[in-house]
Order: sequence, then C-alpha cells, then structure tokens
Amino acid sequence: MSTDDEVHILDHVTLTNDQVALWLGQFHDRYLPGAQRRGMRLERVWRSPSGRDATTVHILWALPGIRAFYAMRGAAAADPSVAAFWAATDGYAVDRQRRALQPTLPLSRTAADTPARETLAHPSGASA
Repeated sequence: MSTDDEVHILDHVTLTNDQVALWLGQFHDRYLPGAQRRGMRLERVWRSPSGRDATTVHILWALPGIRAFYAMRGAAAADPSVAAFWAATDGYAVDRQRRALQPTLPLSRTAADTPARETLAHPSGASA
C-alpha cells in the first residue's frame, strides 16, 4: 500500500534477449535479498520489448520515506556486493537507468476522488 511519503525507485535494465533469463536469475539470487535487507520493498517487475533483439526489465521498488531512501543509499555504498552486481550487469547490459520518484500530488487527489465535470457541449450542439 502506497503512502504520500513513500519514495519509489524505478530501475530499467535493457538486455539482449538471450541475457534476460540469466540476469533475472542473478537479480533474484544476488541482488534482491540484500536490497530487502536495506529496506527496499519490491513492488513489481515487468519486461517490455526494446527493439528486435533486446528486452528492458523494469523494476519498481518502494521505501517508506526520504530518510529510508538515504539510509538505503548509505548501506548500498558500504556493501561491496552491490557494486559488484551492478559492475557485472554493466558488463553485458545494453543500457541501465535508475530514477528515484516522489509523489507530486497526495494520493487523495486521484481521478476517482475528483468531482465529475459538466459535459462539454459540442459546437454542433451535441454533447461531447
């Protein structure tokens, strides 16, 4: 369950199609346990095509707030296995990006909570 204070991290790792299963296994065995110990909660993992011969793996993480985010970064910097995992990834990944995300609107400001607008009239007089 998300809260307004959560920080999300979105990782994108683009790999050749023949490397995806290998990388996901390494991610699961070598990176995920330590990430969870550092307070990262795995929210979702997706894959999408990135051209004819490549696939991008998208990984969404959540942390309970900005303090947890900086604590995680400090713990990751002090853990040589983190640098080793990403160095190995960089040895065969086509591309890799990480974005830290914070909400800009409170969760209560979703479309479901916003009052419906009046129907706009079409210039012809018909309702839109």
